[in-house]
Amino acid sequence: MFKHVVCNWQRASRLSRQCARRAVPRREITKRALRVSVEELESQAVPVHKQVREIVHPSEHTRIRNTRLLAQQALSAPAAGRPQKHETLERLEELYSKCVVDAKGALGREDYAAFLEGFSQLQDTAGCLRVLRDMRLGGEPPVATQYAMVLKMSSDSLNTRALFAVNEEMQAARVAHDASFFNSLLRCLGRTGQIEFGYAVYQEMLARNVPPAATSYAPLIAGLAQYDEVPVALQVMREALGRGVAFGQETYLALLHAAGTRMHHEAYRFCYTQLTAVFESQIPEGDFLQGLGIAARTGDTALAADIVKQLQRLEYPLEEIHFEPLLDALIHRAQWQSAFNALGMMRRSGYGTTPATLRTLTRKLTVASAEAERLADSVYETLCASCSGLPEIADAVTLNAMLQGLALSGCVEAAMARLTTWYDRLEIQRTVDSYAAVLVACVPRRNKTVAEVLLSQMLDKDRLQPNKRVYEAMIHVSLLQPNYEDAFVYLEAMKTQGIVPDWRTFASIARRCAKVHDGRASKVLDEMRKLKMAVTPALLSYVQSFGCSPDDPTLSTIAENPFTV
Repeated sequence: MFKHVVCNWQRASRLSRQCARRAVPRREITKRALRVSVEELESQAVPVHKQVREIVHPSEHTRIRNTRLLAQQALSAPAAGRPQKHETLERLEELYSKCVVDAKGALGREDYAAFLEGFSQLQDTAGCLRVLRDMRLGGEPPVATQYAMVLKMSSDSLNTRALFAVNEEMQAARVAHDASFFNSLLRCLGRTGQIEFGYAVYQEMLARNVPPAATSYAPLIAGLAQYDEVPVALQVMREALGRGVAFGQETYLALLHAAGTRMHHEAYRFCYTQLTAVFESQIPEGDFLQGLGIAARTGDTALAADIVKQLQRLEYPLEEIHFEPLLDALIHRAQWQSAFNALGMMRRSGYGTTPATLRTLTRKLTVASAEAERLADSVYETLCASCSGLPEIADAVTLNAMLQGLALSGCVEAAMARLTTWYDRLEIQRTVDSYAAVLVACVPRRNKTVAEVLLSQMLDKDRLQPNKRVYEAMIHVSLLQPNYEDAFVYLEAMKTQGIVPDWRTFASIARRCAKVHDGRASKVLDEMRKLKMAVTPALLSYVQSFGCSPDDPTLSTIAENPFTV
């Protein structure tokens, strides 16, 4: 027998070489070599289930024999064929149709099982459903394992419609839904993004006391996380862990990323702990930065400090964006000593020297007036105590942030007094921004008296030149007085220094003039045009309703094109 097979193979090889010399595609021979005609199988009186297996899984002897036959056919009339899978499926469908007709719709259980397995391996959902229906109608109802095989095939191919079709077949056959059906449906719905239906199936499984499989949880959790249902995903994950289900790193990373995007503190911290303590994963830097943002917002200093340690362990280059959330978290928790230590670490690395770094400190000190002075003095004393070991933290930037928080709390007079005592005690030179921090707080309080005292002190005592921020604060506080002529004085002073006011300052002057029918409102709009500033329809309408006639040709030109010069 072995000698016969070898001879046939050698003969087939010779024919293949002859085909190559005649420019017959070799891949065509390979495709057609796997074909076994239905007529040849029937002529040999082979049982149906064996014919099916011979079509789906041809034996080596069959391949050798058909290589020789097809090579002979290719010598005379080579034909283009289709992929092997399509040809196999066509032959299987042809055999099934013929067998059903010959058997008058009643095949044996073994034959049905062979056809069902063949269609399943070829990923033909329609063929599987047809076999299941014929089995039910032919008096050979499918068993649960056969339904499970088709369900798994449909789930792997993400065919939701096929899953529901199998469900209808199971209902028609009065077969109870088992765990395989629910798990296949749950996996498919989770992977295809149909999260609402997937979660409904999950709830139905819990109601029926059907525990989901471990492979069904991961797609559901990943889908919930992808569609911003982070709290629900965390709940499902904890329920699964309570049932002894173990997850891989991919599931935790998916939920971690979603929690970081949605700023969900509990879910992020849970997944972060699992990834770092259990898996020792290398989390992407972007997810670390999201975690630092969450820690800064919630004041979770332990999380922020641990993330910085992980960044150092993974040798990420630490920059200001890594340190700043840690500083914000410490300030949020009012851990002032630790906050100043973190600030000193940033300053030694060359970071944290701009006012933007200490905005959280200003917001933290902006509290009710009754507590503002006490809190500010307490923080200042902590700063003074930390200066001996961290001299770089005591500078004008830090004191300016603290002073502005006190002033914005409404304690303008107290802030003006500490502008002298705080800086002199630490021997720090006051800057223009130091005065501007208090002047800005004078505007909402309409306290022009303190503003003028501060301006006089800045010019006469410290010999400092006002900047744009100081001038604009003086203009705005003057516009809030009954006599607003000083606003134009400061405006002209700005122009003399070569400083151009911003749009908000010009608009405030125009509105104030228009409100009292001051004709200088139109001149202000004219100057805005010369500076190529937009005169918005809202501003123009306000000025027209108070200060100028709608028929003014200058205002008509502005209304047509606000940017026209």
